[in-house]
Amino acid sequence: MTITAIDTTRIGTITLVTVTSSLSGTVYYHWYLDGSFVVTTTANTYTFNLKEGEQATLSVIDTTDADFDPIENAPDGWPSTRTLTWIRSFSDDVAKYRVEQSTDGETWTTLAEVLHVADVWEYAQITDPLTDLETYYWRIVPVDEAGNDGTALTLGPERIVRTPNAPEFTVSFDSETDKITWDEAA
Repeated sequence: MTITAIDTTRIGTITLVTVTSSLSGTVYYHWYLDGSFVVTTTANTYTFNLKEGEQATLSVIDTTDADFDPIENAPDGWPSTRTLTWIRSFSDDVAKYRVEQSTDGETWTTLAEVLHVADVWEYAQITDPLTDLETYYWRIVPVDEAGNDGTALTLGPERIVRTPNAPEFTVSFDSETDKITWDEAA
């Protein structure tokens, strides 16, 4: 689109992004983190909360089209996180859900604990940044009011491939025209 400048300021875990657009009138800014849509604003600044030492690709698309679809038109990105979703437990005594992650399917690390809310049907949790070329498993464990674990929902395995293989190509030189031709291999 027409972003002419981007300025980022990071203090601890807070990253403030300010953009300049050449558009006039009401401008809609669509903000993305690692290619995943975050929010639409009419303000040209947005604050992201990144963990200490965490790096991410911050992108913004500006438009005057109020009907612009930010999901369908998202910039290319390599999402370094996954959004895990699950449906509530039907048990009457569930107090919370423990969200766990593993790289071997046996040793689990707790990512979060999500409180059970009686009127909520679907839950979601975003993972921490994931390592490229690593295989991950996740599980959602319902925990009752006494602290007992229920039957876990296991998601995965999923191998994370964010860095695509380089394309294979051939190079040919035509001495009559002094031209080099690059062709991507099939």
